[in-house]
Amino acid sequence: MKQRILIALLTVVLIGAGFAAGIWTERNACKVPKPPAVLGEMSPSKPTAQATTRKNDPNPAELAAEIERLRPQIESFRERLSQIDYEMDQEIKGILNAEQATKFDDIVKYYADRRAKEAANWDRDTPLTLNEIVNLQQQPLYKMLGIVVVPLRMEWNTRDLNLTPEQTGQLREILVRRRQKFLDLIDASPPPSLMLSRLAPVARRLVTTAPEQAQ
Repeated sequence: MKQRILIALLTVVLIGAGFAAGIWTERNACKVPKPPAVLGEMSPSKPTAQATTRKNDPNPAELAAEIERLRPQIESFRERLSQIDYEMDQEIKGILNAEQATKFDDIVKYYADRRAKEAANWDRDTPLTLNEIVNLQQQPLYKMLGIVVVPLRMEWNTRDLNLTPEQTGQLREILVRRRQKFLDLIDASPPPSLMLSRLAPVARRLVTTAPEQAQ
């Protein structure tokens, strides 16, 4: 059963990454303009900015409404996820010697500072572009990948902390417990809670985005 859940989650990640890549390619590909219509300049109708909107573009107004409707669940999801990460960090410190623990604290601080810097960078008053919206929708999927695929985290922790074989086995047990806690959280949360969890903190910037802002 757990293997099926893991496969399903990884499938979502790959589909999401492919979807984002497809949108990026569509927006950044070199497009050959259509030839001008004969006497087109005399046509009474002119193409509008709205006509350039693509069907796969996210709808900022709909996303903002969905976030407000689910905000309590989204915030609860974010808080529980942070708690799970904190519990994991404390368990990892418990298997380390003094030198390793100091290095681990430095690593945790580095990533905390990076998240804070990233949050400050997103804390602006300008509207989100369509590319930025897609980016924020996709970020939780990559975090999910790092949680459910235990060897990814094991590899860099083992290398950076110079773990012994015994510690590596203990680390694996900790990461497997964290993965199970995460899967239980997913099971107990509305599906949008994950996809909207990174977008929710900047939902005030979800205003109608002009097509020319998408690039």
